[in-house]
Amino acid sequence: MARLLKSAMLRYALTISLVTALVLVARLAITWAAEVFLHPLPIAGGLIKSLELVELSVVPLFALLGFGLGAASRSLPAKTSRVIKALPLIVILPLVFFSSYWLRYHLWLDQIMTQANLPRDEVIAMANTALERESGSAGFWGYYRTTTRMPILPATGAELQRMTEDQNWFRSELTRFSGIEPGVFSMIFDGAGWGIRIFYMILAGVTGLIYVLKGMAWADTQRLRAITQPKKLNS
Repeated sequence: MARLLKSAMLRYALTISLVTALVLVARLAITWAAEVFLHPLPIAGGLIKSLELVELSVVPLFALLGFGLGAASRSLPAKTSRVIKALPLIVILPLVFFSSYWLRYHLWLDQIMTQANLPRDEVIAMANTALERESGSAGFWGYYRTTTRMPILPATGAELQRMTEDQNWFRSELTRFSGIEPGVFSMIFDGAGWGIRIFYMILAGVTGLIYVLKGMAWADTQRLRAITQPKKLNS
């Protein structure tokens, strides 16, 4: 009995690992293709990046992730609660969701490094200074927060150093032409950026939850079929 349980748990862990790896690779591949081929396009590329339309890929990817994780529960004992069955989704979903931004962050650093022709350590230090000045945070989290209000970041060392000044100048120009206070534009940019991000987070979460339940239902059906099939054959 212990050997059967150990084998089942190993099969469960292996299935979860394979499903997660498949979805993670697909998400990173889509992000890389968008950054290299789609976002550099004139006008259209900037619009697509600003609205983060590529993030719509979370729908099929998180459907696959949810269903795969739910279906993997077939290896678990029948009395296992749904909360425990859904626990891998709760842990893995943020990892897969933020992986695209993690890749974009490193591609951005690579772009600066190529343009500035500087060692990576110096580029990271320079980027951290600019990100901390703009968002109050450095590293990946600083990049994530900054790109909510500035989807397209500077790609050269000189532009990076004056990033905050350029943003302030842009907003002051909007104020000068519209007569609206600069703080209003800051609220609009921040609200729009976070609104888009939160929308995709909710979309990913809801899609994953729906399909993990579908996967569990499929697993329960297969388990019941495996139990009743021999009885039908004997009768």
